[in-house]
Amino acid sequence: LIHVWNNLISNAIKFSPQNGIIRMRLKQDSDWIIFIIEDDGPGVNEDAKKYIFNKFYQADTSHKEEGYGLGLALVKRIIDIANGHVEVENLYPKGCRFVVYLPKDR
Repeated sequence: LIHVWNNLISNAIKFSPQNGIIRMRLKQDSDWIIFIIEDDGPGVNEDAKKYIFNKFYQADTSHKEEGYGLGLALVKRIIDIANGHVEVENLYPKGCRFVVYLPKDR
C-alpha cells in the first residue's frame, strides 16, 4: 500500500499550486477504512475521470515529463487486489478529492 499513499500524495503535491493546501483524513465506518486526500489544484476534467485509472493515461499533459501515466493505474490495481475501491471527484470551486476504501476485514 505504500505505492498507493506515495502516488496519491505525490499527485496532490504535483497538481497543487505553490502554497496550496493538501488535506488528508483517515476514518472508518462499520465495513471500511477510508482514506481521503484533497488538494487545491485544477481538478480533473469530467471526461478524463472515465480514464484516469487507465495505464498510460495522462489527463494533464503539462506534467507529461513528470511521469508515464502508470501511477493511478497502479493505485487502482493495488486497491482492487485488496478488495477495496478508489474514487475521484472534483471539489468546487477548485481542487480534487481521491477516496480510497479498504475493507476492515481483509
